[in-house]
Amino acid sequence: MENNIYKTYLKEIEKLKNDKNIKSIILVGSSKNKDLEKYCKINDIDLFVIVENQEKDQVRVIKTINNVEFDFNFISIEGSNNFIEGRVYFFLKIKDGKLIYDIDNIGANVMKLCEMKYEEGPDKLSVSQKNLEITQLTSDISRLNEKDNYDDFEYDFLIYMYLSKVIKLYYLINDEWLPKDKVLLKSLKNDNYHLYELCAKVKGDNMYEKLMDVVKYTIEKSKWGGNYE
Repeated sequence: MENNIYKTYLKEIEKLKNDKNIKSIILVGSSKNKDLEKYCKINDIDLFVIVENQEKDQVRVIKTINNVEFDFNFISIEGSNNFIEGRVYFFLKIKDGKLIYDIDNIGANVMKLCEMKYEEGPDKLSVSQKNLEITQLTSDISRLNEKDNYDDFEYDFLIYMYLSKVIKLYYLINDEWLPKDKVLLKSLKNDNYHLYELCAKVKGDNMYEKLMDVVKYTIEKSKWGGNYE
């Protein structure tokens, strides 16, 4: 049986290569870790395409070809430099991509610069700013102690909304890059499995108390060096 995914992928790559404006193609996302030549389950194929000339820094095109969804991000060379200097997280993650086509090492150099910027870490908040973030969030969460003030659906919604904010707080006060929402839990599972386990327990009865356990652990076990009381 013919592998239509791989055949379609190769055909689209060849089309891109024939465009003289395209200087580099980088495979990113989950598909970069899979052998597309074999039969494998994929949701989509994500490609960063660096072009020489383009009016906008970034043009994103999503289209389905032969039942295969492609997510193309066309980035100009100037746009690449702007994203690197601006420390734009989604672009810096190109460092983990798979370089599949390159002219004059343009893509290779972009990936190297992205890695250097990524290793510098995100912009860091001061201790006082971190204290303010913690104080504000814990104050907001404390209102959920009175469960009778909320409808059941509203209460559960707020619990999980604040749980998401606590996870983001973990990255913020540890001066680490904040993952995208869609991979937030997956990243946390890799970065701090115990905290991930605590988050997974926030369900059923006593959700407020379980959420506060997550808050307490996040503050006590973080490495930011603050003096929050």
